Amino acid sequence: MMKKIAKLLAVLPGVIFLVAGLRWLTEPAMAAQMFGMTLLDGIGRSSQIGDMAAYLIGGSIMIFAGLITEKRTWLYAAAMVVALTAMFRVMARLLHDAALATKMIVPEIIFAALILFAASRLPKEQ
Repeated sequence: MMKKIAKLLAVLPGVIFLVAGLRWLTEPAMAAQMFGMTLLDGIGRSSQIGDMAAYLIGGSIMIFAGLITEKRTWLYAAAMVVALTAMFRVMARLLHDAALATKMIVPEIIFAALILFAASRLPKEQ
């Protein structure tokens, strides 16, 4: 029962990442605005859309791969990327005078915790 609940909780960030990644591909100006960015021009736009879509959809794929195959490694990888994102946002504040993105950091920490919780409920890998 706890395993099912843990897996269900980990689906939430997987779906959110997938939707946000698809938004970068279909409505990049709106997606950029949701992330507090302006949509760049030229090759910067290509990098912005490509990087953000890859990050989000890739994270979603890792989460779903872990949940479907019950391989913890996939979930650990996804949690690491999300946790590093939160940590690097704090570092951006400390090192480069960026605004502290609390409204993004808090969900990232919660998502990383949900993913790690789900991983902890999966069987140990051989």
